Amino acid sequence: MASCAGEEAVAPAIPPLRPSDQFHLFVSYSSVDAVWTHGLTGRLEAELPGLRVCLHERDFTPGRNVLENMAGCIQQSQKVMLVLSEDFVQSRWCLLEADLSLVGSCLERKPVLPVLLRPCRVPLHLSHLTYLEATDSRFYQKLVQLLCTPNQRLACPPALRSAPALYSGKALLTLDCINRDSLPSWKVGSFSTLAVPDPLQEVLEDPELYKRAVGILNGMRSPRCLLRYLGCRVILAIVLILLSVASLFLPFIFGAWQKQPAQQLLVICANVFFCPFFMILSVNTLCWLRRSSKRTLRELAGRVGEANLLLAPHSVLMGCETKNKLYFVYVLLGDCKRAFLGAPEGEAAFQEAILRFASSYACCLAHGHFPQWEEAAGAPGHLEVGLCFCQFVSLQLRRLGGQGVELNPV
Repeated sequence: MASCAGEEAVAPAIPPLRPSDQFHLFVSYSSVDAVWTHGLTGRLEAELPGLRVCLHERDFTPGRNVLENMAGCIQQSQKVMLVLSEDFVQSRWCLLEADLSLVGSCLERKPVLPVLLRPCRVPLHLSHLTYLEATDSRFYQKLVQLLCTPNQRLACPPALRSAPALYSGKALLTLDCINRDSLPSWKVGSFSTLAVPDPLQEVLEDPELYKRAVGILNGMRSPRCLLRYLGCRVILAIVLILLSVASLFLPFIFGAWQKQPAQQLLVICANVFFCPFFMILSVNTLCWLRRSSKRTLRELAGRVGEANLLLAPHSVLMGCETKNKLYFVYVLLGDCKRAFLGAPEGEAAFQEAILRFASSYACCLAHGHFPQWEEAAGAPGHLEVGLCFCQFVSLQLRRLGGQGVELNPV
């Protein structure tokens, strides 16, 4: 049997179908990408004699349940191709087909061929796959080579790690507050608890857990001081500045030059005190929002820490950097927790670390950036890419002056 990787004189040949197979390739794609997909499959079928491609609108059995059609066609296909785009990610049917194809890949070593048509946030359960880029100049040749390679030659050796370990450290979701467009700068956003977002349903089986965790944040009250309004701050600051200027004329107002030396000294001291006092108050008034925001974010980080105590046992952490956005990441903490348990009062230290550092750690994972990465470069950890949680906590404690426990990630 000829192979695509063979000599140029040999025409590409598609591996023969097994008795249980009806198609060489099942293609999952969004309807928005149908034109591009049909053009690609049409070219493949024209240039590869005998190639049988399964497209849902053409090959699904009429009158049959959609789920049965999906599962049956994937089961009867040698390979599965996923056309990834933002529309694909947002399509429930496409993601279901991707789930079914991965099940088939695990059970029967069925190759899954992701094709990145347009940049998108790849879902958690697909993020470990190596994909072809449609913009690559050799994309078509690479795809033909994969289609012409027998499955047994494409199948990877059994994984040395469990599937969840492949996902550890991956971003699950960025959740915006429901009132973001109309949210004043001084107010804390509210987050929906009506339903668990789709990316979190894969790891949080209990919807009440998500509602309790987000409810901790929604229970936070925004400041009610009148200074939250810009107009009030400006008016008060102007009044204080005028008082500061007026205090310069205290000696003239009270006729200090006509009074006794002791009274003159008292008026001058009042002048020296009230002039900078009112000026400092005016500056503090104008900066009230900045101080209030910092205080609010500290309180919000504490509440996120409480929520992470609920989520951490399910390998989910929540992060918060602003008052209107949350980050959810998937990270396995079992090995890191064992590192804490090796220290005195390990369980309590781990809980304290979740409260104090899990939010900032989740933000670093979501952004794919660790500011102190260089300090831990080359050190062993429990995460394949980036810092594991116990490494991150050790660096934070070192930066804060060594307060807390010293951890050994090994």
